[in-house]
Amino acid sequence: MFVESITAPEDEWHEWNERLRLHSDPPRALVLSIAWRAREGTVTQLNVWDNPGAIAENYMERVLPIVQEHGEPDNKPKRHGEPIAVYVRPS
Repeated sequence: MFVESITAPEDEWHEWNERLRLHSDPPRALVLSIAWRAREGTVTQLNVWDNPGAIAENYMERVLPIVQEHGEPDNKPKRHGEPIAVYVRPS
């Protein structure tokens, strides 16, 4: 697994979330994505991917065409790396 996060103004987050379709049509390599209002007017999102290569593939397939059409976003994801511990409550 590989973890990344992003914090952006809420309107920018909504715009990019709609364009990238991470929640409405998630890529197969996306293990988990959760977003929350971090502070007044901002959203933080945490994404967990199968591996770093999955992020690169997603960039080439989904992000790059949007960047070429609309330009770079003001806020970009931060790559945190592979987790050293994970807990998921059993269902």
